Amino acid sequence: MRLLHTKKLTLETPTGVRPYAILSHRWLADREEISFQDLQHMQVPPSEGSHDSHAELTFPSNVQGKKGFAKFRGACDHASRAGLEYIWIDTCCIDKTSSAELSEAINSMHAWYQDSAVCYVYLHDVGGDGNLQSALENADWFQRGWTLQELIAPDNVYFFNKDWIKIGSKATFAPILNKITRIRQDILLGNPCKPSIAEKMSWAAGRKTQKIEDRAYSLMGLFGIHMPIIYGEGDKAFRRLQLEIMKSSDDQTIFAWHDSLAHPNSVRNRGLLASAPDVFSWASPVVTIDHSHFINSLLRIAGSRSSFRDLPRGYSILNDGIHITLPMKKVGDAWLAVLRCKREDQEFPYGIYLKERPGCKDFLRTSPTKLQKLESADLEGLAPRTIRIVVDHHILPTINRRQFFTFQSIDSVWEHCGYYVCPKPGSRHDVGQGGGYQVLDPDTRIELSDNMQCGCVYSQGPYGEVTVLLIGIEHHRPWVHLLTNADLYRYVDTSRLCRRTVYDGPILMSSPTSTQSSNQTDLLSPLALSSPTSPQSNSNSPSALSSPRSLSLSPASARTNNHGFPKRHSTAPYAVQLRGGSTGCPVCSIIQNYSINTHDIKNRRVDFVIETMSDKQIEVDIRKGQVRISEAALEVDYVITVAVSVPEPEF
Repeated sequence: MRLLHTKKLTLETPTGVRPYAILSHRWLADREEISFQDLQHMQVPPSEGSHDSHAELTFPSNVQGKKGFAKFRGACDHASRAGLEYIWIDTCCIDKTSSAELSEAINSMHAWYQDSAVCYVYLHDVGGDGNLQSALENADWFQRGWTLQELIAPDNVYFFNKDWIKIGSKATFAPILNKITRIRQDILLGNPCKPSIAEKMSWAAGRKTQKIEDRAYSLMGLFGIHMPIIYGEGDKAFRRLQLEIMKSSDDQTIFAWHDSLAHPNSVRNRGLLASAPDVFSWASPVVTIDHSHFINSLLRIAGSRSSFRDLPRGYSILNDGIHITLPMKKVGDAWLAVLRCKREDQEFPYGIYLKERPGCKDFLRTSPTKLQKLESADLEGLAPRTIRIVVDHHILPTINRRQFFTFQSIDSVWEHCGYYVCPKPGSRHDVGQGGGYQVLDPDTRIELSDNMQCGCVYSQGPYGEVTVLLIGIEHHRPWVHLLTNADLYRYVDTSRLCRRTVYDGPILMSSPTSTQSSNQTDLLSPLALSSPTSPQSNSNSPSALSSPRSLSLSPASARTNNHGFPKRHSTAPYAVQLRGGSTGCPVCSIIQNYSINTHDIKNRRVDFVIETMSDKQIEVDIRKGQVRISEAALEVDYVITVAVSVPEPEF
């Protein structure tokens, strides 16, 4: 343990046991605190004279100018005046560039505070004026995760306001601290008391830490737990903490949690362990029930011949879950399981609801917003049952997975798109079996099933040229395939697509109620100006929609273009071998007539395509979008982006 000399202001590692002060405070920004590295850049050794006279000579001006310097000096001054030669300050006594040293410090932090001669709590936002109790209730120090163990572990805790004036101690403030922190006064005063796991967790409810992992790491000392520090593991740290606690305790209050209705995961099935300390928030403590008393309570209701006499006290944790024997009974489509714990003011224990996973022998916690306060009638009909419960709250039951495609373009474009979903590529079915042709709206989500369905998104340019994008899912991985052949118009219905003239005029639309209007539109449209092989508009087609669409391809230059693109070959291989059109499914027709090897495409799962043509270059990529989780389904969106570039003319 590295300590700071209160007069020399140098870091030392004293031999033997030396009394020391310790500082608890709300951190400023890292660059404003005095760090371990700052103490390595003292300009001159400290003098043998007055402690205060050499401060200006000890540190560079950039260190003395930090906001945390006054706090640093104030803590050292108070410790020195109290006759303490050393003090420990977390900002500067740990070399945080060393992951090994940081891990050791975090695992030892509770013991260091517990072994200190005195702990100084510096409240930077509490002044000397106004109502002291109100100021304490609003102090930021009480909202932080790490300060919980810093309040409980030391025997002697003194509070200072922002001017380093002592305003009280843990003992004198015990009633106020109880109101602020929900920690019982007996515990604050150090009286013999053994709080349950759930009660300790409740103290941490609502507290914040800079890193999500620290919500778990800051509680290790309170539970006497040591475990590796793995920043980056996220909320898995809190799961690891609970598993470590359970290795040395049979306290079932660790299962006595409930989500609030506002919790994002409150409506779905969960594992047995809690997701965060916040779900242990209680108005009064949750206590464990003595095992013999618990069994006697069950026997009074179930009868003396009940098998509850042999109810095991503990449980085991294996790699497939928690193996435990609980009093249970069927309630609707769920199971009520009785826990050996209750609230301090309750007569009967708590119960939770479990649900058996279909096709499995394990259980999940269901209805996590319910922690049932049981009555005598609820204990009737119970029987001990040994079960396995899923541990990880991230593990979902087997649910329906739904996959959707959405589209976007990064260009300022005008073109509209259509799409068609083929229910079974290669089966040569009628187009109506795929739901027919659809217009792609901005909010369209095209749903495709895994390994089966194939979608076809198509767009028409100003000269009637058609671009087709085949999309699909293989083992939860999306794939895309781009086609730009000249005769693709033969396989898709472009009559619904709204088109703009090459002269950048207004959008021209067909009207289903006026044949004359429709014919005039076709005469004025780019299709009438294109080559004889281009398709003609269908005067009997439904009305084109005038709102912007999600996916569009930028128009090629209206003038003849012989500009060069980078010589890159298409990543969408296909055989240009026309075998004639078809009035059936467009996807099946395109796959057959262009000899597309769908098996190869699915295996390669292409997620990025570049197609270079004489007058433009098309780029298509795909990424995962929003993920929605509910009890009924897991919905995953995939976003396809299409970008078309037209080269600058060469002079």
